Amino acid sequence: MTLIPRRTLLKLAAGLPALAAAPAALAATPAKKAKTYVLAHGSWHGGWCWRPVADRLQAAGHRVYAPSYTGMGDRAHLLNKGITIDTFVEDLVQVIETEELQDVVLVGHSFGGIPITGVADRIPERLAHLVYFDAIVLQSGQDAFSVYPKADADARIAAASKATGGLAVPIPDPIPAAWGFIPGSADDEWVKRRLTAHPLASYTTPLTLKHPIGNGRPRTYIHCTQPELAVLEASRQLVKSQQGWRWVDIAAPHEAHITHPGLLAELLLGLG
Repeated sequence: MTLIPRRTLLKLAAGLPALAAAPAALAATPAKKAKTYVLAHGSWHGGWCWRPVADRLQAAGHRVYAPSYTGMGDRAHLLNKGITIDTFVEDLVQVIETEELQDVVLVGHSFGGIPITGVADRIPERLAHLVYFDAIVLQSGQDAFSVYPKADADARIAAASKATGGLAVPIPDPIPAAWGFIPGSADDEWVKRRLTAHPLASYTTPLTLKHPIGNGRPRTYIHCTQPELAVLEASRQLVKSQQGWRWVDIAAPHEAHITHPGLLAELLLGLG
């Protein structure tokens, strides 16, 4: 046993009040509560596309889940004829319920706006906020092609028929200019390496809702303005016609989560 000199003990004891005060001072400034984000991707993408934004959200101390839908991204090997829009809704519901998530900020990009509406219809009690990031918004009974310009819908159906016998819409070639990538750039090449075919029936099966869009949860629509994506015009008009939406314009292209990840992450972090 090592004996501590009495003089040293007295010095230590004299310092105890100051040491005890430190935790009290820290307690007066509570830690900021971590948020939980679930990020739903758009057509041809997978959970990988959220990496630039997810890295920033996680660095700020928040939890992030970015699943791929059945048959897409890292789950492309599961592509099958039975995939519908209900499959994608179930994919997201399962992540939220299996991980026992609460107060979720649920973000849907582009096509991803459809399944997040379905999730809100089923489990609103687990959601804190719905974010439609340059996304499709459907009413009950509509499918994705209900709001697409007919020429775009017909082109995707024809491409799926030719490439996969109607199973899935092949990757667009070239990538649409409205996505905002400079041809041959690192972002352009990164995205093209990872895109996968999109199950056709997820476009053509209707979304069935038992409640109004959003099911009473706070809703924000992020509108990418440089440039606007034409296939989203009907969705933008629907949102503008309804009460209860927060609208945010950002000067970025449709793929802002890749081209402007800092801007999008800042927006998401700022949501109340």
